[in-house]
Amino acid sequence: MSKIKLKKRTWTNKDGRKGASYRFFYNENGKKKYIQSPNKKWLETEAEKILFKLDNVRSEIPLPLQDTWEAYYKESKGRMYEKKSKFSQTTLNEYESHYKNIYNICGNIDLRNIDEDYVGKFVIKLKPKYEDHKLISGFAKMNYRKKIFDTFSRIYNYHVGSGKPFKFNVFKTGNYFSDQDKADMKYVPLGQDLSVDWLEEWDFNRIKTIIDNVDSIEIRLMFKLMAETSCRPSEARAAQRQSFNFKKNTPMFKIFHAVDNYKVLKEPKTDKGYRSIVISSDLKDQLTDWINSLPDNQEFLFLNSVGKFFDLKRMTEELDRSCKKLNLKLPFRKNYFFRHWNASMWAASGKYTNAMDFANDMGDKDINMIEEKYIKKYSNSKNSEKFTEHQNNNYKWS
Repeated sequence: MSKIKLKKRTWTNKDGRKGASYRFFYNENGKKKYIQSPNKKWLETEAEKILFKLDNVRSEIPLPLQDTWEAYYKESKGRMYEKKSKFSQTTLNEYESHYKNIYNICGNIDLRNIDEDYVGKFVIKLKPKYEDHKLISGFAKMNYRKKIFDTFSRIYNYHVGSGKPFKFNVFKTGNYFSDQDKADMKYVPLGQDLSVDWLEEWDFNRIKTIIDNVDSIEIRLMFKLMAETSCRPSEARAAQRQSFNFKKNTPMFKIFHAVDNYKVLKEPKTDKGYRSIVISSDLKDQLTDWINSLPDNQEFLFLNSVGKFFDLKRMTEELDRSCKKLNLKLPFRKNYFFRHWNASMWAASGKYTNAMDFANDMGDKDINMIEEKYIKKYSNSKNSEKFTEHQNNNYKWS
């Protein structure tokens, strides 16, 4: 970054008092400009901001927010079907929702005019404001504010890099969130803030009762699969004949596909998603009976009445109805409830001695999360003897 040079101007008033001010000259888009102030320290600070911005921007062509968003969206959508793509239509729809909020705040701003000061003011506008206890602007949830911020950063980052208009991403250079904001961002996922004792109440018998009260046999079987293997809903919906090997002594569920929210068959969420997990003999028998009842030409096991993959929404509705019948309220996120209930049971039973094996069976690459949220939390459980069915896959669904 260039060294700051200020030009000093002095004068003497009619009454004999002397004064001074400072000017900082710079070139922006071929035009000579300056700012001035009698406060040298303030001017130096402002000059640093200007140089920071000028040092970053390498384009004389306007970069409107809307044009950049459209280019970013088009590129991301084109990469959606690449192998191991991090993009899905669900993800892009979420980004689009964030973009609309960004546009409402910023309008069609020229991205060249965004510096750290602008980003800081943008973050302030994301914060909620209330009037008579009603939210009148901003966003109440810290996590959602951070998601909007991150999407704005992604859009800006479209122009960052070698040969591109920006050298670096200003969204990543500043400290825009307070310590309290950062504390509020620490989302504790999927009921992991519950005490270990919750497993005492939510034991296998309760889970079985909930699933038994689900109307759809296909969804009942998917829930059982999730409750035994900790597979994701997207992975259970993609189950097909070749997913199961029942000829060996140990029945296995092989995961190699997933179904997204738009009912599109795709690869698992992560590289670790390709895996085989042991299932109980009881579930094996139920799945065998179900497979034998299907038409010979039906490869996928769990299809709705019109031969399509089930909506995630439909599965959630079935779960809601069952819980309502039983006057129960799930302690955390519905879509992933069975996956993380079973993972908690695995941890409490002492099934895994290291986080790597645990993460592999979960199809999760975040080993640190597995260590902190499951293994350490349940390592001293006094009730591990009660969870042996989760250690030995000894589930009794019949």
